[in-house]
Amino acid sequence: MYTNMAVAYDGSDGSRMALEKAIEFVKIMPNAKLSVIYVNEDYRESVGYMDAGTVSAPVISANVDSNYAQFMPHGMGDERLAHTKEYDDTTAEYSKHLQESIQRQLDIHDTRASVLALEGNATKTIVAFIEEQNIDLLIIGNSGKSGLQKFFIGSVSKKLIKDSSSSILVVK
Repeated sequence: MYTNMAVAYDGSDGSRMALEKAIEFVKIMPNAKLSVIYVNEDYRESVGYMDAGTVSAPVISANVDSNYAQFMPHGMGDERLAHTKEYDDTTAEYSKHLQESIQRQLDIHDTRASVLALEGNATKTIVAFIEEQNIDLLIIGNSGKSGLQKFFIGSVSKKLIKDSSSSILVVK
């Protein structure tokens, strides 16, 4: 069936469920290779200006990698991202936090996998990884974004489905 699987992990509930599903697959396909990847994107705060008639207002967006970031009100959708932080706000600390979180889940289930930190735009980096490593199944979580936020940010899952050459399982 599948011999080379990857899980895209970002610490969200959806990615944790995707990792759990991948672990299930590895248990029933013990010869399959599993890679767990997470992408460090550049989260520098960007300021844009939104024109509303004769008024121009600054709009700040810190965690959006999108052409529409300059039009999004600050904090849109942050309520879904609210979780206890166990790390500093540096890329290195966040990577260490994700690495430890992934490894804990793998250890609990006594599962072997490669855990890799990549850098760049999430969609482009994951697609490149799939092609370079000949991944035949990518397992991803659904973000749970809806409404206006999904319109502005777009869905990484949707972009991966469109751009990826491998089969993709979206776990909800």
